[in-house]
Amino acid sequence: MDKSLDETDHTILRALCKDGRTVYRDIAKKLEISPQTISDRLKKLEKNEVIRKFTIDIDPEKIGYDIEFICELDIDASRMDHILTILDKISEINVIKITTGIHDILCIGNAASIGNLHKIVEKQISLIEGVNKTYTSITLRKFKQNQILNYDV
Repeated sequence: MDKSLDETDHTILRALCKDGRTVYRDIAKKLEISPQTISDRLKKLEKNEVIRKFTIDIDPEKIGYDIEFICELDIDASRMDHILTILDKISEINVIKITTGIHDILCIGNAASIGNLHKIVEKQISLIEGVNKTYTSITLRKFKQNQILNYDV
């Protein structure tokens, strides 16, 4: 646990992890402090990059992106920055991680169809200069997926 955060900060973070739409007034009431204090603390947490952003969690299947895919890449390490820049521009890719182990880069994304997935992997990712090989899997069923850190909620 970060020592620069006190219990009030942790309580605020836990409340927002449970429901990001929790209003400051409700958190303030629970902590017996003013909503302005909550606002000030949140601004500090954002400034210190404890909170990176506020966002929503959209179910890709409900907007037509039924296929979740995992694509692992073997690359020429000297082309890493170039490859990452191109991957970042592929809108269907949601997660890009540089990894240790057998493969160099892990991408996770959503495709609208098998044809769309083929286009992403064969016509975009595989053609990036420095990508030597791709290994693509399709998610059959999700067992657990937390979009947020499991922060004692």
